Amino acid sequence: MNISPSSSPRSPRGVLLVHGAWHTGRAWDGVAAGLRARGVAVAVAELHRGSLAADIATAESALDRLTDGGPAVVCGHSYGGAVITGLPPHKVDHLVYLAAMMPDHGETALGLLASAPPTDLTTSMVGDLAGTTTIDREAAGRLFHAQLGDEERARHAAGLVPQLMAPAHQPTTSAAWHHRPSSYVVCTEDRAMHPDLQRRFAARATHALTWHSDHGVFASHQEETVGLLHRLAAADRPAPVGAPSA
Repeated sequence: MNISPSSSPRSPRGVLLVHGAWHTGRAWDGVAAGLRARGVAVAVAELHRGSLAADIATAESALDRLTDGGPAVVCGHSYGGAVITGLPPHKVDHLVYLAAMMPDHGETALGLLASAPPTDLTTSMVGDLAGTTTIDREAAGRLFHAQLGDEERARHAAGLVPQLMAPAHQPTTSAAWHHRPSSYVVCTEDRAMHPDLQRRFAARATHALTWHSDHGVFASHQEETVGLLHRLAAADRPAPVGAPSA
């Protein structure tokens, strides 16, 4: 993917970061700091609002807080991909999916996972798929962060929270990637979301990249993630589609 830096003196576009299931916005701390050090305005959504629609609404609220007010680069990890997919296209400059759900109309996160070969996620979840689940603490480090050292694995695992499963059962009602350019990062060493499913999503995207990453790509490939998002934020492209008329 060739993304040329803009020669314009204007500031880069803002970037919205959207975490996945069982995670919180703290997962993005390193990426957010790296982007801010490069002069990029960053907003981080905090999900766990009880439904897919509510998670999309809170991500949109975070998007609206970005300083320049223009269309932004939006990045979702894992379940966060379903959330960014539901954002209003006129507020989005580019969608970035990091080992993330990229559903089309009518698809659900759990339905998509069930359509792919099983992974270690199935045996690592504790709880009721109809209610709330957690990730087994002993399994979490290997599941999400196999490429990190023991100390970093433990730190990330300690930040996991219970996950209401209702959003994963709820179908996507709009898909911004039909209207805006997108990049999909396939993580070949992922033990949570099968790489075959990710390749199916990558075929939907405008651009596809392959990284030899575990599921926690924001940590194991933090510099690559920062670099990708910064290039997209600074890139020169045509103006986005206009907002829908009232």
